[in-house]
Amino acid sequence: MQASPHVSRWASMIADQGWDLHLFPVNAIPVLSDLKHVTVHQPWKAFGFPKIGASLEVAVTTERAIYPIPMVRKFARIANVLKTSLGESGVRAPLLYGPGTLARLINDLKPDLIHSMEFQHCGYNVLQARELVGAKNFPKWLATNWGSDIFYYRNDPNHNAQIRRLLAAIDYYSCECQRDVTLAREMGMMAKVLPVKPNSGGFDLLAIDPLRRSSRPSKRRLIMVKGYQHFAGRALVALDALARISTILKDYKILVFAASKEIYPRVKQLRVSYGLDIEILSYTKHATMLRLFADARCYLGVSISDAISTSMLEALAMGAFPIQTNTSCCEEWIEDGRTGFSIPPDEVDVIADRVRRAITDDELVDQAADLNWKTVTERLDATVMKRNVINDYQEVLAAPLHRQ
Repeated sequence: MQASPHVSRWASMIADQGWDLHLFPVNAIPVLSDLKHVTVHQPWKAFGFPKIGASLEVAVTTERAIYPIPMVRKFARIANVLKTSLGESGVRAPLLYGPGTLARLINDLKPDLIHSMEFQHCGYNVLQARELVGAKNFPKWLATNWGSDIFYYRNDPNHNAQIRRLLAAIDYYSCECQRDVTLAREMGMMAKVLPVKPNSGGFDLLAIDPLRRSSRPSKRRLIMVKGYQHFAGRALVALDALARISTILKDYKILVFAASKEIYPRVKQLRVSYGLDIEILSYTKHATMLRLFADARCYLGVSISDAISTSMLEALAMGAFPIQTNTSCCEEWIEDGRTGFSIPPDEVDVIADRVRRAITDDELVDQAADLNWKTVTERLDATVMKRNVINDYQEVLAAPLHRQ
């Protein structure tokens, strides 16, 4: 996903290794400007209209991502209407960015390794391209499980069938939850599992330590709330919980970030009818988000499915007390009741009680911040994570290919 910060952060960890890195986008959305030292492939010639099945022109950059020229970009967005199937799951992709184009690119490049980041759009695409290329001639394939890719979608029969086919085809598997390793094996995966680690990269500990130490959590008067309301996000439940305890939140500022459109009227209602100092945070750079978490007493994230929430890790790192639904793998990172709260996604009273405790118990949030910093230094040091990621790739590239 060329517009994902997770992709750019991951690529930045290996950009200085002298490896020849290539990216095949999932659609015509511009490539994130933070993505550097990567060859970006677009399914059209640089100075002409897209030609389905034509040889790909290679957009190379060592400084910034390549954007299509405006006329072609406009055409490509219109061309996104033309879709192709990615299998029995029912997921569809833009025809120009589908398995046929990807298979041609694979045949041209003959890469040593394909790394698909996310299942439903990227992994399914690679799976279909593998059938076109032929399993016998297909490169080593590492598939990374993002967020809800298995935990949520395995409950749909059509997705379940395609996930099983994907897991049977891959050579290496990576994810950020031990929970998902177990689920993948239960679904028939025989691939080698790489060490579990967050998909968003780690933190520059020297840079963030002064920020997190600027004030003790008990002295902070900011609450950060994740605003997703979609197939998995349940921000409306989070806001309902805050409404239940509105009387003790009068002295707090509440920021709702990454807000879905369904959230806007509810936020306005909480401001007007409940007198809360609450607003929606517009798109903000990562460094600014970290500074906000360093000013926050607690963080609240409610969803029916997730892997390890990146927002929760940011809260851990910056000293904000994490309150996260147990449908993520948050309990692989926090001790419920001591270093955070693991909450159900659909029990408003329980969620409200946990936020109340985080707001009223100074000793709890201060001690949690110290304990969580120890976890951060042990598991989220960007320098260590980069070294581990490079070692993983080196091991995969050097190993002989053994397929079932």
